[in-house]
Amino acid sequence: MSAVNPIHVSDSRSTGTEPLILPFERISAADLPRVGGKGANLGEMARAGFPVPPGFCVTTAAFDAFLTGCAELPALYAELEALDGKDVEAARRVAESTRAALDRAPLPPAVADAVLATWRELGTEGTWAVRSSATAEDLPDASFAGQQDTYLNIRGADALLDAVRRCWVSLFTDRAVLYRARSGFGHRSVKLSVVVQRMVLPEVSGILFTADPITGRRGTVSIDAGFGLGEALVSGLINADLYKVDKATGELLEVRIGDKALAIRPRPEGGTWEERLSEEQRHARTLDDAALRELVAMGVRLETHYGKPQDVEWCIEAGRLHVVQTRPITSLYPLPESAPDDEGLHAYASFGHVQMMTDPMPALAMQVWQLMIPFGRTPPGTGDAPSETRSLAIAGSRLFVDLTPMLRHPVMRRVIRGIIGHVYEDVGRGLDALADRPAFQRGASGGRVSMKALGRVFPPLVARVLARLLVVEPDQLRPRVEAYGESLVAEMRARLAAAPPGGARLREARRVLSEFFYRVFVVVPPNIAVGMIARNLLGKLVRSGVLGGTEDDLAAMERGLSGNVTTEMDLAVGDLTDRVRPHPALAELLRSRPAAEALVAARDVEGGPAFLEAWRGFIERYGMRGPGEIDLSRPRYKEEPGALIAPIVGGLGPATAKRAAGEHRAHHAALAAKAEAASERIIAASRRGLTGGLKARVARRLVRVARAGMALREHPKFLLIRVMDLVRDAVREAGALLVQRGALTSVDDVYLFRFEELISALEAPQPPALRPLAEERRARLHRDAKRAPPFVMASDGEIPSLAARVDLPPGALSGTAASAGVVEGVARVVLDPAREVLHAGEILVAPHTDPGWTPLFVHASGLVTEVGGLMTHGSVVAREYGIPAVVSVAGATQRLRTGQRIRVDGTRGFVEILEAGAATGGKGK
Repeated sequence: MSAVNPIHVSDSRSTGTEPLILPFERISAADLPRVGGKGANLGEMARAGFPVPPGFCVTTAAFDAFLTGCAELPALYAELEALDGKDVEAARRVAESTRAALDRAPLPPAVADAVLATWRELGTEGTWAVRSSATAEDLPDASFAGQQDTYLNIRGADALLDAVRRCWVSLFTDRAVLYRARSGFGHRSVKLSVVVQRMVLPEVSGILFTADPITGRRGTVSIDAGFGLGEALVSGLINADLYKVDKATGELLEVRIGDKALAIRPRPEGGTWEERLSEEQRHARTLDDAALRELVAMGVRLETHYGKPQDVEWCIEAGRLHVVQTRPITSLYPLPESAPDDEGLHAYASFGHVQMMTDPMPALAMQVWQLMIPFGRTPPGTGDAPSETRSLAIAGSRLFVDLTPMLRHPVMRRVIRGIIGHVYEDVGRGLDALADRPAFQRGASGGRVSMKALGRVFPPLVARVLARLLVVEPDQLRPRVEAYGESLVAEMRARLAAAPPGGARLREARRVLSEFFYRVFVVVPPNIAVGMIARNLLGKLVRSGVLGGTEDDLAAMERGLSGNVTTEMDLAVGDLTDRVRPHPALAELLRSRPAAEALVAARDVEGGPAFLEAWRGFIERYGMRGPGEIDLSRPRYKEEPGALIAPIVGGLGPATAKRAAGEHRAHHAALAAKAEAASERIIAASRRGLTGGLKARVARRLVRVARAGMALREHPKFLLIRVMDLVRDAVREAGALLVQRGALTSVDDVYLFRFEELISALEAPQPPALRPLAEERRARLHRDAKRAPPFVMASDGEIPSLAARVDLPPGALSGTAASAGVVEGVARVVLDPAREVLHAGEILVAPHTDPGWTPLFVHASGLVTEVGGLMTHGSVVAREYGIPAVVSVAGATQRLRTGQRIRVDGTRGFVEILEAGAATGGKGK
């Protein structure tokens, strides 16, 4: 097909300074507001020399001229903007009224003349495709493709103008209106261009992805192909052929021949028809190797031109390849921003999954962890700017740990795999899948972990662990840890207070963060590690028969631990609830008013002063905690008390009306008593035989060390959050200074910038205008919040898929067994613990839980989370409370609904939906 000469647009094809028509050759990516996403892409490709069939765009200026002729439209737009996307019937009603009004509106003569004049210049013979191209379509971070209509095989002037009108009207289809309302796109701000393009009558057509949309692997080209027009494939009418090709080598990785039952063909008079294919055709291969090579080369050129993976629509007519559309693949999770420095594949584990907080974080919150993690960076010295770890990469505003050096070492791989598999099973399985790929070992020579570095770190750590396992009195573990923590916090508080406000204080905050883990690593972790080692060793000795006891005894021994700082916080929330329960007016105040207002008004109601005194004590001890607390930017309890008021209100329902004061503490004490009894049974059963005395002493030592060490598991996190709170105060102080100087709009904007950016702005004679950059970074966070982060990913984008379990009851949701037992009850889906109330006896269903969520555990009868492993926070606390728990249940907050009656099997690791009713209360078994 020959190229078409550029068209010179005459005055009759423009309105004022805005053209009504633009040919492809005059369109670039910058013209998106005039020609929409589809039109801008076609013009950009045509200008770059790609084989795009000729055509033109009817611009948004023409669309505006058409809308001007509809007198009813202003009122209809007001109704459209009032839609919230939740009321489907209301959206359908307004959309239908809008379409009817536009069907009655006249087509502006100037527009009709411009369309037909350009069409005649291109040649009226042949057929045309008329496609909608919205200005909110094929954007870099959102794909609205398919929301508006397309018309194929259009012939003649009347049919062409009618198709243009129908495309304009399709901006207001039910699905388009609902999509915009739910996505937050204003209806007035979205305009429509119409693409008019010479129809290609292909033998074969399809879609090419320059990165595998299923696995995410950037080095694989994935091609779907079918006979005839591509609408059969796009509409799902056929099972297309699938071809996967290695982008670098051209190797054909996979061929899957689909059952192509039909092909859509154009009619001579216009329109299309469905041709049923013969048995031989429907199972024939659509693309030979030469066509695949040409397609892959075209895809690589397009990806290079646009600088990101592309979703390409293509077709082949008379042996010639044509590209009819390309757009970014918006479903891919972003690659880590710092590419590996060797040629091998790297494996990353999600930091947020292990920390039970998978939301995106702003720049400063991520830098906090890059400064703190001690691995992959030089120890802090006396220089001005502490180094940041190379072991943490950023992708999609989340942190990922590069475990490649350890996984490439044969010994360290077994160690790290054993630890991670125990902590979070799915992360371990995913890392195995990546580490088994041949490409993973290619960079082994330059990426292995330094045994010399490990030799400096681990001997003192191992020595301390052994001392605590064999010598140190278990009762001394907690006082030592807490004394050290108090001393460290006092020192760091004094250092920050001594630094002048502004840049100097931020420099000191940065240094405090960089020193934290180096100071803590060989002091606090051995006290926790020894608890897990003792527990695992005890379990192995009991299971092997060397020591006495049962699995039930081992499980009971982990409950009711004394000294767990998070459990103590949760019990303190129960104490606050006890202070409210006898006072109905106070309870109603907390239930009906916003948290901050309620706390002020509580001074004037019965029971309020005593409650407020207890509240102040709680905030003094735990006010620096809160949901998502590993993110420095998240509000703390002392700032936004709603996350504490919600569980208090949840404990005041009818199900707890007769609950005695202190019942939550009595429950915990009963668990502790059962744990003590289980421990004694293990010790007593170990006394049998000739060496019974020695075995009983070993059992007693292991039991005491296990319970003392496991009770300290939350202390490092508590210490870390206290230090982060000191840094947070310094950061917010800096933010207030920048607001005063006009550099920032809000104190909260300070988290969008790294330390060095803030220091530079504070010390500049004239602070830079940070507001536009803040807006850009806030928008990026908003976009990244819509992404679902993978628990494991590779440096080439692959997200490994794990084999599904086959041992599940029909319809059950699979997960990881985290806390033994079975409970039936009513589900309560909670996405925000500050806004949603979990009532006593309900089963908590949450995306994740961290210490800021665990006040809800006081009332929960069971736990289901989308994220988590055996040793992540929610699992450990659930076991301590004796709450059945299943974690790592994919899509739990979407697949389960509040009010459903469900069964949580925390022993076998699955959840069953029993009924969709709205019963209340929980029933343990």
